[in-house]
Amino acid sequence: MENENEALKNGPPVPALGNFFDRLPEWVIDTLTDEQKEAIHHAAEEPVWQRSPVDIRLTVPFFGRKFYFTFVGGSEKRSVERRAEERHQYPLRTAANIFFFIGLATLFYSAAIVALALQSTIVEF
Repeated sequence: MENENEALKNGPPVPALGNFFDRLPEWVIDTLTDEQKEAIHHAAEEPVWQRSPVDIRLTVPFFGRKFYFTFVGGSEKRSVERRAEERHQYPLRTAANIFFFIGLATLFYSAAIVALALQSTIVEF
């Protein structure tokens, strides 16, 4: 009987909640309605994450330090509000991003110059 009361008190087990209800005082749990308990369980449910179609993760050594790069792509599933919030929270135009893109452009430009130089020497033979 006590196990049934525990199940009613805590609802179905949710990994994200862990022992959340065990840490609450008994008087707080008693003040919650069944709808409120169900709403807490629903809010704490872990979302079903799916792997992105494009998920490239690289670690590059650079002068004794290691840097990681992540390129993830797929269909946009975030809400408009969340995108607007994250746009302000994680701006694209930061000094590090600008230097990174300048360095990347320089790398590609240098590779193109080397490829053209090699091609012209091969053609002359």
